[in-house]
Amino acid sequence: MKRLLPILLLALSGCQPVGTNPEQSAAYNQARKSADAGEWKAAVAFYRQTLDEHPRFARAHLELALLYDEKLNDPIGAIYHYRRYLDLEPNSDKRRVVDDFIERARLSLASKLPQNPGTDVNELLRLQQQNTALASEVAALKTKLAGYEAVINAPALPAPTDPTPPTPTPNPAKPRTHVVAKGDTLHSLALRYYGTRAGWEKIYQANRATVPVKDQLRVGQSLVIP
Repeated sequence: MKRLLPILLLALSGCQPVGTNPEQSAAYNQARKSADAGEWKAAVAFYRQTLDEHPRFARAHLELALLYDEKLNDPIGAIYHYRRYLDLEPNSDKRRVVDDFIERARLSLASKLPQNPGTDVNELLRLQQQNTALASEVAALKTKLAGYEAVINAPALPAPTDPTPPTPTPNPAKPRTHVVAKGDTLHSLALRYYGTRAGWEKIYQANRATVPVKDQLRVGQSLVIP
């Protein structure tokens, strides 16, 4: 079973994702690199970022399900993403294998539950998966709300009283900076500071001297946020 993850990831190279080409995204490539390096939690974070940007990317759902199933011992997360994969790829040639994985994960979940005759495994699974999906939606909405609040609460510019252009100040304010933490990307920083991922290039251009490659941030690195 330990060899199933790399084998299936290789087999997935022939699948075509839905919509645009999300397999070229920085988050997805970083997710696969983290998985190859055995950094399971980091890989999960990057897969989630990928699915925030491309929720119909079937391959990412399957790869994330395999991580939950084989590496993190999380049958609920595994079943949720296995089913999302089958929803998006109903005619997949891997359907029988994925169905077997779902049943295996369901039995794994059942074995962890208290031995209570009244316990309905399927209903518990449905409720917990619903809770997982709602938690993801709430997290995404909170991020958007924080961006909107930042814009709303920004100090208003004073009304001009003199048509003469203001004289430049000799000592401009020190630009704000951000110390890179684990899991930070240019897209996530743009969303945090500007309320939209589209602002990543502004941060990248301001830090070209220390960030030669846009998806290779170093933990502890100080970035200028223009």
